[in-house]
Amino acid sequence: MARKQLFMNKRSFELPSVVKWILLILLILFLAVIIFLIVLYNQIQDGKTAGFQVAEQRVIQESSIIDILKTSRFFGESGYHVIYGKTDDKVTQIAFVPDDKEQKITIVNEDETISSDEVMQNWQQGCKNCSLIKIVPAILKDTPLWEISYQDEANRYVLEYVSIYDGSQYEEFRFKKMFQ
Repeated sequence: MARKQLFMNKRSFELPSVVKWILLILLILFLAVIIFLIVLYNQIQDGKTAGFQVAEQRVIQESSIIDILKTSRFFGESGYHVIYGKTDDKVTQIAFVPDDKEQKITIVNEDETISSDEVMQNWQQGCKNCSLIKIVPAILKDTPLWEISYQDEANRYVLEYVSIYDGSQYEEFRFKKMFQ
């Protein structure tokens, strides 16, 4: 009998219907935002590799490269795909494929260039207290180069371009922060 009384005195708590609707709407909005962010992220990632296949096919058709090793992007005066590939003779080449299909592809044999490691060693000797960001192949005015991105001693962002063949300086830009 005491047990029966215990259940009789227990009150049930139920949320008002307005609160249920508000929670349901908030849950639906939350899910919609999550789905939107996932779709946006995927579109941004796809944009980073847009045109890779077309550029790779163009290199295979218009050059002696038969095997693609790596593809990346470079933006100078115009956009380029930078493609590392091998020829029939197993020679590694770097192809600079312009976005403009009317322009010709620039091809460099990797064994005729200085390596990015050599560029980094030369850079470290000239800039002791600098912080390296990256070294990537570049092309400006049809001249193949290495682009060295770093922060110098004065905390400026620097883009330095050196010859891909001998490491001689081609051009340099230093950007000072205007806002903290």
